[in-house]
Amino acid sequence: MNVSDPIHQLIHSLERERAKDFWERVKRFKAQEVERRKAGEAREKKQLEYIRAAGIKPGTIEKEQEEDSRTLKSYLEKTRPPLISRRPMSAEDAKHTTLWTAKLGGLGGLIPPTSGFYLPPDPSEVLPTDPSKIKIKDVSNGPGSGWWAQGHVPVPPVDVVFAFTPGQSARYTFTAAFAFHGFLILVADDGTFTHKDAGVTLDFSLNAFQFIDRGWKSFPRPIDREGDNIKEFDNFDKPLVNFSDTQDFREGEPVVVTARIEISASASGSGSHAEINFADGDANFIQPLYLWVSPPP
Repeated sequence: MNVSDPIHQLIHSLERERAKDFWERVKRFKAQEVERRKAGEAREKKQLEYIRAAGIKPGTIEKEQEEDSRTLKSYLEKTRPPLISRRPMSAEDAKHTTLWTAKLGGLGGLIPPTSGFYLPPDPSEVLPTDPSKIKIKDVSNGPGSGWWAQGHVPVPPVDVVFAFTPGQSARYTFTAAFAFHGFLILVADDGTFTHKDAGVTLDFSLNAFQFIDRGWKSFPRPIDREGDNIKEFDNFDKPLVNFSDTQDFREGEPVVVTARIEISASASGSGSHAEINFADGDANFIQPLYLWVSPPP
């Protein structure tokens, strides 16, 4: 992306400000984590006192946790390799995209993605990347008994940016189309003396900018799974998913539409595991396809 171009300068400026917002969010998370840890450790200590009062030896709990960790290791060694090495679905994606765009019948304009941004995890330069395939994942393994949830720093969001200049002042509908190919692994299997949990989420939102940010529009989560007695793995293959919004735009002034993807995996308790993976292997990625705009820009 040539940041000397006025529209690209605008995009770069927007993303730098959004990165600052994310860094502030991480800063708050780290500050709050100290207090969460203290409160969680106090709860865990109290729970262990109850267990000892019931005549159960601490060594019994440690033995169970060690066995849970060995079971998890064996489970992941069997389940992860096929999910990573599975066949890519590029041909199916192309077919769905062709059929859907044919149905539009020239009713709007198709805008390819202009650039992508993996927001840096800490203050540094925000640089654009090739938006053709997004590689992103989050993995969490739960320690201890699980009587308190140990958080981890949020995975930086990925922003995919589309830009166009309206040819008339009007109310515009814009639809971002994406292909999702990845996999999930959730293992908790709550034990006798532990309190385990595993969950994964995927959030998608849109934000339009012309003169000012119009604000993020969130959509129902494409992925939202959680459980304590859970042990499952699954592919997540969606060759064409659409997300739409409507805004009033003025003629002749650049519009920047940003699609934001955020993922999270959380697990508590030894032997638990949460993974949401759109990164490993050739078959797992998120692909921005286009932005459909009506009326045509």
